[in-house]
Amino acid sequence: MLAPDALRRAIREMKSLTSQPFAVNLFCRMQPPPTQEQLDQTYPSDQLLAAVRSKLGLHAPEKVTLRSPPLQDQVQVILEEGVPVVSFTFGYLPDEMVRSLKAKGIYLMGTATTVAEALVLAGDSPEERKVDCVIAQGLEAGGHRGSFLPTTTTDPQGDLHQRQQPALALAQSLRQALQHRKDIAIVAAGGISNGQDAARYLVDQPPVADGVVMGTLFMLSSASSTPPAHREALLNDTQHTQLSNRMTGRFARGIPNALMKTMEEADTVPSYDIHSAKTKDIVTYATEHSNADYMLLLTGERHLEAAKYTERGTMSPGDIVNKLVKDITALQA
Repeated sequence: MLAPDALRRAIREMKSLTSQPFAVNLFCRMQPPPTQEQLDQTYPSDQLLAAVRSKLGLHAPEKVTLRSPPLQDQVQVILEEGVPVVSFTFGYLPDEMVRSLKAKGIYLMGTATTVAEALVLAGDSPEERKVDCVIAQGLEAGGHRGSFLPTTTTDPQGDLHQRQQPALALAQSLRQALQHRKDIAIVAAGGISNGQDAARYLVDQPPVADGVVMGTLFMLSSASSTPPAHREALLNDTQHTQLSNRMTGRFARGIPNALMKTMEEADTVPSYDIHSAKTKDIVTYATEHSNADYMLLLTGERHLEAAKYTERGTMSPGDIVNKLVKDITALQA
């Protein structure tokens, strides 16, 4: 999401803070970005956005602009700065970008919500793989779904390869599907909120996954940049999270609020690049003014368990890691 100059500054700041590996995450696009003409078009859901702006005292932006800069500009910064790890979601990188990143020794991690997507990322052979690691994004995961194949389904009777599943089931399915591919690591994501959760993936022999992603947990660390109103919701909101594509044009899991409920009235919304650009001013204003009703309160399903594990968001990232290691090690005994 960061423009090239901002991305470069963020990378250099990270380098100043640690000598350990770190990652930059990219949003891929499987279709060309919309034209300015498409961005400027009026869509039925714009009426609901106009009502929200009126309630907040906002005027519509004079010009709608994309949230994300060109992918190739971001990758160029990554190559120049020598970032050690690149993760990506919403699809996969073009082959020429993969070759350029691999030539620099950069470790690549791609998101899959189904077995079919994981197989695309893995390629037919080690030489054709698009990633070194597949992130198995289960249904419990917070934030945007990384889906990029149009035939994915949550139907339990549907084709297993096309089915979106809870994190543990998906990781197990990927382990089976990629059992012959020792060159591909599997990392599980979705609702993993404490040491016991993580151990379910890591302590068996062989392990279900080679690692875990715990996004919501670290959003609650004392060093996180999570906005105060978002943090408050993660700590205290008892509503069930919900998957909705009405806030940005792409399915994402978050805590229901006035923005989500209002936009759910729309019969349809335009694609992610268009709709996220049209909602950007509302979300930015709400975030700057700590108005949780109109923010994107993205989170995994077990945010309250994460709040408990981090002692209500008071623990540092290092203390959280140490607690996880202690708990997982104890469960291995």
